[in-house]
Amino acid sequence: MYGIVKQSGGYIWVYSEPDKGSTFKVYFPRVDELADKDSRKAHDPSAKRGTETILLVEDDDAVRELAEVILASQGYKVICANGPKRAEEIAAERSQEIALVLTDVIMPTMSGRELVKKLGTRNPKMRVLYMSGYTDNVIAQGGVLEEGLAFLQKPFTPRALAQKVREVLDAGVPAR
Repeated sequence: MYGIVKQSGGYIWVYSEPDKGSTFKVYFPRVDELADKDSRKAHDPSAKRGTETILLVEDDDAVRELAEVILASQGYKVICANGPKRAEEIAAERSQEIALVLTDVIMPTMSGRELVKKLGTRNPKMRVLYMSGYTDNVIAQGGVLEEGLAFLQKPFTPRALAQKVREVLDAGVPAR
């Protein structure tokens, strides 16, 4: 959360007292202009719907559940894994039906990049979309992902997720 707040130009104020608890206040810069009408649309009916199978690998339950609902509403068949170990088990049984792996970059037991290398040996045609709460330039500059790989910044809107997934699936050659 700290990274998202700082990236947005905001700051966090913390006040704490022993035996009393802590208070966190999050401040963001004021925005005076109105949001674009199109950006408020949760669903674009003209967007191309999917039929492919997506392996969703995310260790945060809330993010995983939200992404699953968004993708299923777009017509995709979504197989969820709460971490790399479960993703490997699923891929061992169903790798040929998986068109895309949507994975968090940073997870407790293994990075998304390491996971994709393992899964890619089972299905070289599989597409990959990485997601993270860290900005794409931090991920690239930190050496976690190479530049040019498909990346989606968290938090994302339903529309942004649907568009990025479709873009990656429609791309020519799988990039890993």
